[in-house]
Amino acid sequence: MSAPRRPRKARPPRKPFEVTGATVVAFGLITLTLLLAAFGLYLFVGSGLAANRSQDVLYQQLDETLAQATVPVAGVIPDGTPLGIVEIPRIGVEQVFVEGSASEQTIGGPGLEPDSVLPGQTGVSVLVGRRATFGAPFRNLDQLEPGDRILVTTGQGQFTYVVDLVRTTDAPATEIEQVPARLTLITSDPAITPSRSLTVTAQLDGTAQPASTGTAATADDAPGAGSSGRGVALLLWAQLLLLVTALVTWGALRFDVRAVWIGAVPVLLAILWNVFENLAVLLPNTL
Repeated sequence: MSAPRRPRKARPPRKPFEVTGATVVAFGLITLTLLLAAFGLYLFVGSGLAANRSQDVLYQQLDETLAQATVPVAGVIPDGTPLGIVEIPRIGVEQVFVEGSASEQTIGGPGLEPDSVLPGQTGVSVLVGRRATFGAPFRNLDQLEPGDRILVTTGQGQFTYVVDLVRTTDAPATEIEQVPARLTLITSDPAITPSRSLTVTAQLDGTAQPASTGTAATADDAPGAGSSGRGVALLLWAQLLLLVTALVTWGALRFDVRAVWIGAVPVLLAILWNVFENLAVLLPNTL
């Protein structure tokens, strides 16, 4: 005969978790710290992945329009339209640039200021690009020197520009040669905590096409400006994040914690990614 089973000792009832003011403050500070850390990770790692994906899509769109000879070269061009490719051999840059230089456009690649002409045309063309986030296409712009070449391909052909000046906006004023066509590249300086702009200017080596582009720019298109164009989207995604977080917390208290969080984590990460993307648009378009 088997020995009789010993009765199990009853577990003492678990004390309910006591919520105090200090607990709420501590939880809030921890959450805020984690969110800031996650946002920093998004800016300097995740945004680069997003920018690379955007460049792949833009390359495909531009390739199709170049093959069909339908790349816009005149008139009013919608923001975000891929216009051409800028190549800077010295620093290994090859990027599709788009119409518009607000944050909404520069998160995907360099953007052409709307009130400047298309590269290769008579006048001044201004490309604004990022220095530290979203792939940082202009990260090494300060390494350029007079004499370096910048190649630009648009629907009107390929054009070569020769760098003649590299300076920051707080440097003494310098006169440059007056030429029919000039290309200016602008980004932030220093890279992480910008307090000024870094400018590279180059003159066209060859014959310029007649100017046929250029429209009014907004304040958001200015180098170093942020944008509030996604303020409503940011608010809606943030509200969705709070709602889903509340639902997940409620579910974890009523059901199996592990099962709830396993199912909820991918959803929360996707929502958080959209919150961060819309939040990043508020930052300077050259960061």
